[in-house]
Amino acid sequence: RTFVSKLKDMKNYQHYLWSIAIVGGVATVCFPFTDFIGYRSVALLLLLMVSVLAMRLSLYPVLIAAFLSALVWNFFFIPPIFTFSVGSGEDALLLVMYFIVALLNGIFNYKLRQFEQVARQKEERENALKLYDTLFNSLSHELRTPIATILGAADALQENGEKLPPLSKNELFSEISNAALRLNYQVDNLLNTSRLESGVIQPNFEWCDVNELVYDVLNKLQKNVSQHKIHVDIPENLPLVKLDFGLTEQVLVNILRNATIYTPPNTQITIEAAILTEKTGHFDDNQHIVDAITPRLILSVSDSGAGLPKAEIAHIFEKFYRPKHTKTGGTGLGLFIAKGFAEAQNGTISVVNRTEGGAKFIIDIPTITLTQHIHHD
Repeated sequence: RTFVSKLKDMKNYQHYLWSIAIVGGVATVCFPFTDFIGYRSVALLLLLMVSVLAMRLSLYPVLIAAFLSALVWNFFFIPPIFTFSVGSGEDALLLVMYFIVALLNGIFNYKLRQFEQVARQKEERENALKLYDTLFNSLSHELRTPIATILGAADALQENGEKLPPLSKNELFSEISNAALRLNYQVDNLLNTSRLESGVIQPNFEWCDVNELVYDVLNKLQKNVSQHKIHVDIPENLPLVKLDFGLTEQVLVNILRNATIYTPPNTQITIEAAILTEKTGHFDDNQHIVDAITPRLILSVSDSGAGLPKAEIAHIFEKFYRPKHTKTGGTGLGLFIAKGFAEAQNGTISVVNRTEGGAKFIIDIPTITLTQHIHHD
């Protein structure tokens, strides 16, 4: 027998114990107040208990609870008490009716719960199929397009390579390079999504230069940002900070690439960085309050596009989500990954609409500055 079947048996065993224990508990609580509430009222309470159990337990424990509650009501509450005999025909009819109603009530509630589970599973399957269709359609476009570009350019070079002028060759090589980068980006997104969902990401914190980080991202996205006006606003005296360079770089890559896709050409995209500090207090070994400075690295990417509809802001970081009424492609994974990589470093990421137009993505990562580290040492 498998481990799973043993777990199921254990769970069913616990269901039987719960049904017996709850019937006994309700009877024990009601017994001292029988003269006050009346033994017929106890039947209603026991019937309510069977209904509640039917919402939580499997079928056979519910039937046991219905049968046991009828016996308990007869033995402890219907006169003469402490016997299974019934004093009047009316009470006998009530006992029979109680038993039938308790059984039917338990079965009805259990079946109702089953129908709800089936409906919920059906809805989940429909959502999964819809999500699969979205992913399949997105991937089929996002992967097929660069592959077709690479194959087309490669065929042109192979068939007419000797006849093509150098300028045409360079254009074809450029097309292959751009398509390969696009393909690599989508594959990286799929792999990073798998890493996030499997929970295997372990940040590797190291000292980083924020200027170097930002310009490294811009170099990687040189072709993407070439049609936009990029403005970098980072203080010259910004200290080194401790964070995961690779994860933070990918966060910026995905956000900046998203900004270039959803904003018109020749508009400005601004990248800003700052260190914010807040004073917190904690007790030392001698129970004295000690002030501590907690620095946070704030990175922001602001664009001059149309901004985001308020209804979509809450969903923009969800997996496979893409803004409605947009003609751009994409799998809807970039911002989901950016959020996951920021949270892997105990940080947050948010987006707001700018009053002057466009959207502003804000990355907030708690960190340690090199000056603080030296001072602490």
